[in-house]
Amino acid sequence: MKKSLILGLAVLLTLTACEKIDNEVFFKVGSKLEYKFSDVELYDSSTHILYFKNVHDEFKNIIDDSFTFLVNGNIIYSGSFWPPYSSSLASGPSISSPLYGTGIYTLRIENGYSEGADIRNDSRLMTAFEEHNLLHSGLTVAPNSIEIDGEQLTFMFTVTNKDQSNLLILDLDKMGPNLFHYFTNGLSIYNLTHNEVFSSNIQHQVPESWDNWKANWLSTLKSGDSKQFTINYIIANPITPGEYNISFEFPSRYVTIDQLYQGDARIWLGDIRINQKVTIQ
Repeated sequence: MKKSLILGLAVLLTLTACEKIDNEVFFKVGSKLEYKFSDVELYDSSTHILYFKNVHDEFKNIIDDSFTFLVNGNIIYSGSFWPPYSSSLASGPSISSPLYGTGIYTLRIENGYSEGADIRNDSRLMTAFEEHNLLHSGLTVAPNSIEIDGEQLTFMFTVTNKDQSNLLILDLDKMGPNLFHYFTNGLSIYNLTHNEVFSSNIQHQVPESWDNWKANWLSTLKSGDSKQFTINYIIANPITPGEYNISFEFPSRYVTIDQLYQGDARIWLGDIRINQKVTIQ
């Protein structure tokens, strides 16, 4: 009888362990919604965007719920869904509630007012994504130079594909500066006392419709490759040579889940902001 009991407990523990592995949950929303690694297409650590394999329109009804990332049942970090129309910014990790349309298959995790190491790229979570072949590195964007010649300011920057996949990115040279600046506010320059001394004055061009995009706006950036872009601005007031802080956002164009992959390349989503100090000669 005792042997049978021990054997029964061993079988039960084995089944429980197998069930835990088969139903490993890494992302929870509130107390009802749970998602496993098998639900995910990839995680882009450069933009902190979680891509799901399928559309999840249940996300559009989430306004002020909480979310939690876990690894092996241990909480890595938590945050809240934040209404996009809110007049305040969330402190700590948040996801802007996607209250628009249908076809939602991505969630972007923001991290406002945070200091120190970025909890969104916690090594335990990144290791878990990597073990499931879900971790992608996306893009990096770096300024090359800012040159001033009379009333012309020339800003050069480089986009590098750190991802293991070929990526399709918005190509400034193909779109032209006016259409490109519809998707970004462009370059801003601040002195060291945080006063703005220049901001983009390129008139943006509105696309034919808000959900319209064209393949000829994009260029393929192969894994490991870089591409340099140049933007020419007109400056109304002279800028004294010296050290300044700059802000620039490299953008993308959101596409539906069936458009995400084009041949052997994935359309890169999100945006990357440059915020750093530069020297203007």
